Amino acid sequence: MLSKIFPEKLPSTWRLGILQLLLVVSTVALCIMQASWVMRRNLNGIARAVVLDDLGEYAVFYDRHGLAEITQVFAAGKHEEDQAVRITAPDGRLIFERIPPAVAGYVWPTAAPEPLSPHKSILITVQDSQRENSLLIGCRLLHDGNLLWFGRTDAEDAAGIARIREKLWLAGLASTLVMLLPLMWFTRHVVRPVQAMVSRAQALAEGRTDDRMVAPTAMPELQSFAVAYNHGLDRIASLTTEFQDANDMLAHELRTPLARIRGNLESFLDDHDQPSAQEAAARGIDEIDRAAELIQTILTIRAGEHKALKLHQEECDLTAILRRLCDLYQPAAEERGLHLLCDAATPHYALVDRHRISQAVANLMDNALAYTPRGGTVKLTLEMRGKNPRIVVRDTGPGIRPHERERIWSRHARGAAASAATPGMGLGLSLVRAIANAHDGTAGCENLEESGAEFWIELPEGDPLRSANAV
Repeated sequence: MLSKIFPEKLPSTWRLGILQLLLVVSTVALCIMQASWVMRRNLNGIARAVVLDDLGEYAVFYDRHGLAEITQVFAAGKHEEDQAVRITAPDGRLIFERIPPAVAGYVWPTAAPEPLSPHKSILITVQDSQRENSLLIGCRLLHDGNLLWFGRTDAEDAAGIARIREKLWLAGLASTLVMLLPLMWFTRHVVRPVQAMVSRAQALAEGRTDDRMVAPTAMPELQSFAVAYNHGLDRIASLTTEFQDANDMLAHELRTPLARIRGNLESFLDDHDQPSAQEAAARGIDEIDRAAELIQTILTIRAGEHKALKLHQEECDLTAILRRLCDLYQPAAEERGLHLLCDAATPHYALVDRHRISQAVANLMDNALAYTPRGGTVKLTLEMRGKNPRIVVRDTGPGIRPHERERIWSRHARGAAASAATPGMGLGLSLVRAIANAHDGTAGCENLEESGAEFWIELPEGDPLRSANAV
């Protein structure tokens, strides 16, 4: 319930620290208030006993030796700071008084508030609006009918309580610091490891399947959880690798049978004149070509991921490649009601495989045209990031969800925007990254601020024609 007080984004460490601090401060304050009340009550009792005791002593001295004895005893007792003594006649006339400066200013009674009998004392508390402390006065009837008054302020008691309260606050502060030690332990061995685990889990959700949970400083239970979780990820990775290897092997083994079947269908197509037979043979050849293309794509992705893809590199003008692709896709864009733009004017030469780079950019163009709604814009651009050329395809489509930015580059993975209207097997972006990887480059994507997304292929600096680029 208390967690609702804090903002949702406030870290758990701060929440726990604030709650613990509030608990400690409240407990210390309650203890100090209780201790102050008990001490004040006890000191008030002691003060009343002191006043009554001194009042009785001064009465005995007066009865035996008169005013001279009281004067000597008062001076000997060093009461000049917070105590005073007076003797008044029954009619209120002042006979004797010793009032130090610290006690001056209080209004003393002129007569007893009630009739007194011998050896009976009464106590009166006097307040002064100009002072914080009060004056406790005792009154006693002497043997000659005069009244003996003895007063004592609570200044010393208040100072003592203040000193004790100060020490209690210091003790409370020390206790607070000591009680923060478990919080520090909890932060180091629980909160931070959990945060690290959450970060690794988010990385896994984004497609970085090589990440593992690491919690070297975590409590034993969290370490056991991390080990078990990593074992599960290793098992999944092993099964995925086995599946991909089987997929690659199957693709490799199917190439030859498919080529033979295609050859047989071509022979059948040449030897038969029946239109239905020829149409069936043509459809079979198309399907085999599609299957062969899929197999070749899988093998290309595998080779590119392991940098084993054979490239026929040559000095190519990237600008010319992009402009040719724009011209090639212009009719398809117009058919879909899209605006296709090409921002590549300055020639820039690079050592690349013309066919593979064209294949990768074509895949990005296919996706952009497929996911951009009618009336939108697709723009193909050649930019420079430092000395590295970057081929960028921007669109005004639905964009990419944050958790899909890495996952969509995996084999057979498709984004949430995919539908029946955008058929495919989720191999296009895997092929793009494999080709970029084979060129020692990178491929990535990000959302645009206004709308849509951009996909890019960045090639390394390795430019064989620097002087040509500088022209």
